[in-house]
Amino acid sequence: MPAAAATHRRDPTKLLYKPRLPPEPHPFLLHLKSLPSPVAAAAALLSAPRHLHDHPFASCVLYRLARARHFPLLLPLISVLRARRAPLRATVFAALIDRLGAASRPDAALLVFFRAVPAFCSHSNTTFHALLHCLVCNGRVDAARSILPRAAKLGVRPNAVSYNIILKGVCAKDGSAGARVVLDEMLGRGVRPTVVTFNTLVGAACQEGDVGAAQRLKDEMVRRGVAPNAVTYALLMRGLCDTGRLDDARKMMFDMEYQGCQTEVANYGVLMSAYSGQGDVDAIRGLMSDMRRRRLKPDDTSYNVLIKCLCDHGDRVAEAHKALVEMQLKDGSMPSAATYRVLADGCCRAGDFELGLRVLNAMLASGHRPLAHTFRHLAKGLGDEGKAHEACFVLEKMVESGAWMDAEGWQSLAACVCSGIGSEVKLLDELSSAK
Repeated sequence: MPAAAATHRRDPTKLLYKPRLPPEPHPFLLHLKSLPSPVAAAAALLSAPRHLHDHPFASCVLYRLARARHFPLLLPLISVLRARRAPLRATVFAALIDRLGAASRPDAALLVFFRAVPAFCSHSNTTFHALLHCLVCNGRVDAARSILPRAAKLGVRPNAVSYNIILKGVCAKDGSAGARVVLDEMLGRGVRPTVVTFNTLVGAACQEGDVGAAQRLKDEMVRRGVAPNAVTYALLMRGLCDTGRLDDARKMMFDMEYQGCQTEVANYGVLMSAYSGQGDVDAIRGLMSDMRRRRLKPDDTSYNVLIKCLCDHGDRVAEAHKALVEMQLKDGSMPSAATYRVLADGCCRAGDFELGLRVLNAMLASGHRPLAHTFRHLAKGLGDEGKAHEACFVLEKMVESGAWMDAEGWQSLAACVCSGIGSEVKLLDELSSAK
């Protein structure tokens, strides 16, 4: 072997792949993003040379207008861009339709879909599904269904995602019976259902209390070659729990693996919530231990159920606080805002306002914020116990968060502070004047 080749093979640095760095953003795009308002960005775009009306620049302005809900400016700007032959792509229109749907403007979304999109590009599944989702989320299920037969003329072929969107709306409007009609229509048009399709139907049947129909749907999934997943079993388990068949739900979870489906945290969560309703803390802890044996880590949702059960059933807030510490040290799960709120509210209901204050401090330190009623109950409780300094501290944090005290809380604080030292009186006066 030549010496040069041997040296090359021995030098690993010459064999490393050096990835290509992404290109630097265009200066005009940075300028559009830096302008203080989307209206100013639109003005800058329209006053720029026509070669700067390309997709990245125009879509940036349209996105900004949509995010700021300047919807009356969208269609006029799109008309101007059309006249100037700006090459907009379908993705920008799908995003605009999504924004219009979130703002409860389905009629404007229809205008964008039927008028604006054809002027720039061909329809795609992206824009088609965005419109269906917009209509369904705004209660226009019948309008969404009426568009399906027109898909071919629009150059779009409906698929399982299209029908899954429709199914979601039909389940809410007409229940599982209406959804079954959509499934039959879907099968009749040769569209193969997915696991999401059947999970939607299973969930609808379980919500109606018809667990038998839900189980038959699961069997139909298998016959049609669609494998049930953990969500399928979680829906069935919740249906069984809701009808008082907790033992059957537990058996179903442990039979999942024999059916070729791995148990997940969501399945344990269904059982934990059911046991929480019965106040069975030991059963919840047993399920968490079983999760660890199966190498599943209890998450913050799991601990939320445990902490809520401890707070709701008996005076066990101290134990609930230990669970909060345990979730961080033992399982490495970080408490969410909901975790802190459940525990803080439980402390207030149990009258342990000193522990509630400790939870509040931990919550604030983690960057989360209590709800207004938690602030009020905690401040009032500390005031009733004569802890003026602590009550005013809670009140100060409450004001910083934008919440405010009710009349009963102010009376309790005033009685506490007026019997205390002058610094609290001064602080209370400052906070009162801040309103």
